[in-house]
Amino acid sequence: MRRQKISLALNLLIIFLEMIGFVFAFSNHGWSALIYYTELSNILLFVAAMFYVCYTVWDLQGQKIKMPRYVPLLKYVATLSVAITFIVVITVLSWATKYSLWTLLTQQSMLFHHTLCPILAILSFLFFEKYRFKKSDALIAMSFTLLYAVVAIFFNLIGELVGPYPFLMVYAQPWWASLLWCIVILGGAYALARLLRWAQKKLTMPAN
Repeated sequence: MRRQKISLALNLLIIFLEMIGFVFAFSNHGWSALIYYTELSNILLFVAAMFYVCYTVWDLQGQKIKMPRYVPLLKYVATLSVAITFIVVITVLSWATKYSLWTLLTQQSMLFHHTLCPILAILSFLFFEKYRFKKSDALIAMSFTLLYAVVAIFFNLIGELVGPYPFLMVYAQPWWASLLWCIVILGGAYALARLLRWAQKKLTMPAN
């Protein structure tokens, strides 16, 4: 019960912070904000947290409604996606763009979508949400990342989109560099999905 209440509080906080971040993001970029993996992954997290909150509230009220499998899977996909956002910001964007790491982690929507929401999502998923995933679910978890990569690269190839991230700019780098980035990011996404699954089994606190 205590674990559920903590996870409920964390997910409610995620929903609140996501909304603040979206106000900044859409105020600054309009609908073009939706070309960014960051914003799309945070929208996914927002939706996943909403579903999780609804089913958790019903459970705490004694409603006999079993959480369907798509809810934990959606939390898995969303948590992995925002975790990738956080890691890419630190390891790639901080040196491959004109923005400093401090700016990328603390300014306007980036404070919420690069830092606070990913960290809270990871903490809630690992320590306070009890799920049972199959090994094959790691492939489902990385499906959003794979889909974004395929769509973004396609629109870069036909000249309808530039980037929006340096490693997606296929015409600004040799073909082997684009291939290497795909292997590193998608391979890293799968490895991280497996790590999250393993850590979630080991670290989730007892129910009471």
